[in-house]
Parts: sequence; structure tokens; C-alpha cells
Amino acid sequence: MNATPSAAEPERETPANVISRSRASFVHVTLVLFAAAVVGKAAQLQLVDHEHWRQEADRQHVVDVKVAPPRGAILDATGTVLVETREEVQIIVEPHNLGPSRRRGLDGKVRTVDSRVVLRKVLKDLRVPDKWVKRAYNPKQYKWVEIPLRFAPSDVARLRNLGGVKLRPRLERVNSTPEGLRGIVGVATASGGAVSGIERELDHLLRGEEGKNQLVKDGQGGRIGSPMLTPVAARPGHDVVLTVNQQLQEIAEEALLHARERTGASGGDLVILDPRDGAVLAMAGMRNGKATLGNGLTEAFEPGSVMKPFIISRLLDRGGLRPDQLFDTYDGKWQYGAKKYEDTHKAARMTVRDIVRFSSNIGTVQASLKMDDAEEYESLRDFGFGVPTGVSYPSESRGSLKLPPYSQIDHAQMSIGYAMSATPLQIAAAYAAIANGGELLQPSLVREVRDAAGKPVYRHKRTVVRRVLRPETAALMREMLKSVVDSGTSTAADLQTFDVGGKSGTARRVRDNGRGYELGKYNSSFAGMFPVENPQYVLVARLIDPQGTYYGGLVSGEMVNDALQSAIATRNASLDRGELAKLARPMAAPLPKPLTPEQLRIAQRDSARFDSLRAPAPPKAEPLPMPSRIVVELPFSTARELRRKEPAGLREVPSVYGLSARQAARALYAAGFQVSLLDGSSVRTRPAAGALLRAGSTVQLESPR
Repeated sequence: MNATPSAAEPERETPANVISRSRASFVHVTLVLFAAAVVGKAAQLQLVDHEHWRQEADRQHVVDVKVAPPRGAILDATGTVLVETREEVQIIVEPHNLGPSRRRGLDGKVRTVDSRVVLRKVLKDLRVPDKWVKRAYNPKQYKWVEIPLRFAPSDVARLRNLGGVKLRPRLERVNSTPEGLRGIVGVATASGGAVSGIERELDHLLRGEEGKNQLVKDGQGGRIGSPMLTPVAARPGHDVVLTVNQQLQEIAEEALLHARERTGASGGDLVILDPRDGAVLAMAGMRNGKATLGNGLTEAFEPGSVMKPFIISRLLDRGGLRPDQLFDTYDGKWQYGAKKYEDTHKAARMTVRDIVRFSSNIGTVQASLKMDDAEEYESLRDFGFGVPTGVSYPSESRGSLKLPPYSQIDHAQMSIGYAMSATPLQIAAAYAAIANGGELLQPSLVREVRDAAGKPVYRHKRTVVRRVLRPETAALMREMLKSVVDSGTSTAADLQTFDVGGKSGTARRVRDNGRGYELGKYNSSFAGMFPVENPQYVLVARLIDPQGTYYGGLVSGEMVNDALQSAIATRNASLDRGELAKLARPMAAPLPKPLTPEQLRIAQRDSARFDSLRAPAPPKAEPLPMPSRIVVELPFSTARELRRKEPAGLREVPSVYGLSARQAARALYAAGFQVSLLDGSSVRTRPAAGALLRAGSTVQLESPR
């Protein structure tokens, strides 16, 4: 009998089943973990690392192209552009791609244009050398031809979108600075790197900030723009306006050049400073016939007697001297310790006024003995010696000024400008303190800085370093310095038309190794102020190794005279002409010259001839007839000659035909006239040449702008 089957029994666990289920579970877990990892990674890429990978993609597909900023311009005090950045274009030719191509014109119509014809005409108009034209049309030898010239964008506009021709824009630094001023302005490379001068000192203002354009790479490696990418515009640099006046700079360079030619000097410097605010108006330098890089700031020398007014003025200011106080000067020879001093102007005794007027070494050294070493050091240091002036220029020299205590000889030598050194600018700044009433000012080469929109972000302000003299002492020193030019050691600087004050210096040159002095070699200098009553200029002139006459008052004083005459004759030379007119020196009528024996004989003969023509006087009882309008008729030529003889006190207006405006004005000043400048179509005078005017009268000079 069959048994009834019971309920299903559970499947018996076997090792194979356990392993199978474990594998399935492992696979399931692995798949879940993998899916979770994928989701997590995706989340990380999309949410956490999104920006990183976006930038990485951009790096592979987007190219950043730097955009150089236009470097700021440098202008002179009158707004004349000295250095500027201009966009210029270089022409790049693909000779194998030249030929007919379709091009859309300005009217919107598409035309076929032969790029070979257009390119040849443009290159001819631009006067490109033939060798580059031949290369541009030689596809077998050249794949690319970069013509190494730069052109204005307007000159090459016809080449835009022309097949086989590419135009590469370039920013070029264009320098139109006068040769002597280039050392001050400095140099910047084509890539915008500053090398020297103001370009280097103010590079952080001039260079601007780079911009950025983004281009997308296409499949062929080309670059195309995309509206989805935002360019970063370059920020132009600031413009810098200098205190230097270009016309006055040219005058200074011309005066220095003529002085060098006249004296045979190996070089020299001329600095012109405005003592009212410390602005450097001109700075010319020359060595061996070539303009140099800012020697008025960087090269110190032993100045000699131009230093004497600083010791004298400080003693006067402190009551240690009186202007009329007498000193023994021992007939021009005096032994002090181991040093023997001599004076060119020999006298037994001199007042302080005459010590300055005749530049007495003996008198100045004796006066300096009223100071101790610390007082002498303090006096010279207060006038700005031994420290940089702080002007915006790299590598400015501080000069040298020893710390006390001094030897007996050093104390004496420093009072007359030896055993120390100074730059022409330091000397000019110190004289400016005497000129402006006693305040030492910080000189400046920068008048203004403007942003790209033309808005001033900096303006030079008068900066007082310290007061070194009381106003009344400064006025007394100006009076003494005036006597130096009027009748002392520097009469060559006298203008005749205006009062000039100043002091000369003649110092032996130190050897290059700093030990001892060169035999027969001198630094000849003159420091002056114009006009002395209310100075608008302080001028410091220096000549190195003049041949023959080497006294500073003669050779450098004449250089200052030339510069001042040219400045007065120039329309725009940073002068307040209204104030200047008030200070013009009255012109004294010249005394008539005595007649030579021959002139006296002719005059007596002519007198006898006219006496023979006179009618005898009628008797007193008879009434006199009315006088005739014509006493005697003379030939025209004789009458003209009589009119040409200048009566006493009158002068003839000189002819200025063929002269420049500046030369004409100088000729009029030399003839004893004041000059008023007017606009005109040509250079001529009112009254015309030949007219007789009193000395000191104003002649109007017409000249084209």
C-alpha cells in the first residue's frame, strides 16, 4: 500500500547552494556600490568639482590672449606731448594666398578683388623697400613675410580683409623729446618695460593694467571669437605732466652748446628751477659733445665759491655778522695753518658785503671761524647738502658732506666749497631758498598725473622742507648777490635790461680716483637768480675744463646771460611777463661819443656851408617878415643822411629781416629796447626798422605762432 506523501520538506542546504547565494549577494552589493559610486562621482563632478572641470575644459578649448594696455603719455608743462603710445600696424603677407578673392565693400556689395594688385599699390605708396616687396610676391621661397616696418592704421586700411594679407596691431612708444631731455624722461621698451628716467621711476603709474581676450579653438586649431566669452578690457596707464618747459629746455641746451663751443669745455650742465614752488623748468647736460642722462641730478662735484653765500647768510641770520663788518684780508695773501689762501681781488680789509661781491676766500674762511664744526655742518645740511632732494628720479646723488668733528683745514675748506660735493640741482634748490625769502623747497619734476579720462589724480604742491633764513636776511643776501653781477666777479651775467643776482665759483677738479686734484683742470660755475627783486628763475651753470679763461663768473656767467636773453625773447618760457614788466631796469640814455678829428672837420665844413645860406638879419626898426616853411632845399639823399643821424638819447630800431622770432627779440633787447610779442604773419617790428626811439622804449614784434 502506497504511503501518502507528506508536506514538502525544505531544500537541503548544500555547500554549492551557499556559495551560489554568496556570489549573488556579492554581485548585488557590488552593483549597488558601483552605482552609488557612479552617482557620487557624478554628483562630485556636477556639484563639487564643477568649476574645476569647467576651467579645465576651457583651458583645452579656450585660449586667453593678453591685451597690452596703452602706456600713459608724458607731457611737458605746456601740454606738449613728449612721449606717447600709438597703435601701429605690421603687414604680414602669405605669398601663396595672394590673388583674386571676393570682398565686401563699404557699400555692402561683394566684389572680386585681386589682392596682388592692391598690395603692390599700397606698398608702393608706403615706400616699402623693393627687397621686401619681392619677398612678398615669392611663394616658392617664403611661406610668411613679415615686413619689418610699422604703419599708421589709416595708411593700411585698404589691406583689411584682403586675401593673403594680415595686419598685426602693435603698440609703439613714440618719443619726440629733445635730445637733452631724453635722459630725464628715460626709455621704455616696445613691450612696455621701463629702463630709465621718469619712465622707470613712475612705471607703476604709466604702465596701466593688462586686458584679456578669450578665443575658442576650432577643429582645425584655428581661433574664433565667441559671444559667450566676456573679454577683460585693458586699463590705459596714467598720463604724467612734467614741470619741464620744452622751449626753455631747448634754450638751456642751446646756451650750453654755445658755451662749450666758445670755451672748449669738455662738458657742462645748466639747471633752471622755479624758486616759488620748486618746479624744475629745464635741465641740460653735455659730456664730450653729447647730451647726457640727468647729470644735474646724478653727478656731484666740488662747487667752490658758489657755496660762500650759505655760510655768510647763516651767520648774518644768527647775528654772528653785520653786513658792514670789516675783516682783515691781508692784501690777498694769508696763511692759515698748513694752507695758504689767496684772493684774486686784493685788499687790506673788506666788509662782509665786499667779501661776497669780490668772492674773498680769506674773508669767507675768517667769517666761518665764528662757527664751530657742528654749526657749520648744520648750516650746510639745512640748505639741503648731503641728502637727496627727493625729486622723482632714480639714482639721484646725495652729494657728500662730512660729519663733524673736522680738521682745521676741512672746516676752512668747506666754507669755500671744497671738502664736500653737491649736484647742480642741490645748489639750485639752496639758492632758491635765498630767492624765495628763506624756505628750502623740495624740487619736483612732476607737475600733474592724470587718469585715462583726463582727471587729475595728483598735482604738485609747494612743499616746504624747512625755513633756513628769515625773510629779511634772504632779502639782504639778494642785494649782495646783485652787487656781484653789477660790479663784482660776475658782470658777464648782467642783462642790462633786468637786475640779476648770483655768485660764481671756480674749483679745481678732483682726480677720478678721488685723490688730489687734476693739474690745470677746473669746474667753472655760476648760480644766479632772475630778476633779483622777485626771482622767477634760479639758474645753475657749470662748465667742465674750459680752455683759456676758466673763471666761473666769466664763462658760466655768460652762459646764464645767453639763456636769460633767449628766455625773455621766447613767447612761452614759464615767465610771468606782467610781473617782469614792473621790474624792468630803466635804460639810461647813452652819452654822445666824442667826434674823431675827421668827423670834426666835416662838421665844421657843413656848418660853414649852412652859415653861407643864411640871410642877414634885418634892422631892428623894421618889422620881421613871416618865416618861410622852407629854409633851404637839400637834395633827397642829403636829407635822408641827416635824418639817419641819431640824436642823443634815441636809438634806431634794428632790422629783423630773415631772423627767427627768438633771434629778433634778442636783437631788439641788445639794442636797448623792451619787446612786446604779437601774433602776425611774418617776423617784423612796429615801428619798422630804422625808426628812432628812446632807449628802453617798447617795440612790438610780430611773429607767426
